[in-house]
Amino acid sequence: QAKLRSSSVLVVGAGALGCGCLPYLVRAGVGQITVCDGDTVELSNLHRQILFHELDIGRNKAEVAAERLRSSNSGVDIMAVPRHCGYDKQTIMRVKSHDIIADCSDNVGTRYFLNDACLLAGKILVVAAALGTEGSLTRWNYSSGPCYRCVSPAPSHHESHRQCADDGVLGPVPGALGALQALDILHCLSGLGNTGSVLRVFDGFSLRPFRLPPKRRNCALCGVAPSLVSLADSEKWAQTQGLDISSNNRTSNLCPTQLQLVNPFVSAAINSSAPCLIIDVRNSTQFSICKLPNAISLPLRGILQQPKVAKEKLQCAITKQDTVLFILCRRGIDSCFATHTLLKLGFENVRDVVGGLDAWRRKADPTFPLY
Repeated sequence: QAKLRSSSVLVVGAGALGCGCLPYLVRAGVGQITVCDGDTVELSNLHRQILFHELDIGRNKAEVAAERLRSSNSGVDIMAVPRHCGYDKQTIMRVKSHDIIADCSDNVGTRYFLNDACLLAGKILVVAAALGTEGSLTRWNYSSGPCYRCVSPAPSHHESHRQCADDGVLGPVPGALGALQALDILHCLSGLGNTGSVLRVFDGFSLRPFRLPPKRRNCALCGVAPSLVSLADSEKWAQTQGLDISSNNRTSNLCPTQLQLVNPFVSAAINSSAPCLIIDVRNSTQFSICKLPNAISLPLRGILQQPKVAKEKLQCAITKQDTVLFILCRRGIDSCFATHTLLKLGFENVRDVVGGLDAWRRKADPTFPLY
């Protein structure tokens, strides 16, 4: 208990995973806990983010979580940071000043950043992830074990923008993974239960351990001749991969600012006489739930897997040469990838709708369905 009292944990993310992890760290008596999250509570969060109530909607998650947790153990110093972590001096100093870092963001860009920052600072990183009825728990940079880059040198497109908000998750799954994450952190802090470098996979019914491979000799970060020797190098690499470590994973560097439109301007453009097409890149299930009038369904997966087919379909739909293509998704993440891809395919009049249908509902049409 004395070890826990003198320890500190930085928890990045106060969403479903954080809500599952934080209460156990606080009640176990970890001396100092910092929780970092720039998001606000939404109604759609409540089925899985159990620290929050309906009255908290619109408030910052980190601040609400800290407020609730302080009442459960007054002996723990809990600090709320109401912003996303990133390649800034404050975040880097927080990583260096804590004993263990818990990645509860479920964001691939954040995962690479924290992996790099932790390895360079000599810190252990405990990562949990959850989606659908599945999840995983991994301890990186532990003892002589591998870092995250040893196993995943670069993000796949599939990995880089899958999120609970779009793909769904069964509420208890991230809660269970968060609790297991807290248990692993307590093992590390107390020196008990040395399991080494293990990937634990949870499928909603069972938990299976897999031994991770050893360090990769040619790893860009921890290999024998690393090319990433500072967080400045890591940040440049993240930019080349189109990664953004804010919670919504918006990859604005893939889509030039002049090609991004916010919803009020899109609404005006759609209602004008200028020729335009609304290209909805959500999957067919989401498209069937709700859509804008005259929108054309062209899922992002199809654009990426069969770009020539997607190009032909769009060319058939365009009847006038100066037609503007408004690329739309649920939250403005997939649309950014789609816009980037369509530009490479030769389409010039392409505009990415920032914030997607969620922003459309907030700024243009409050009667539009929320799901």
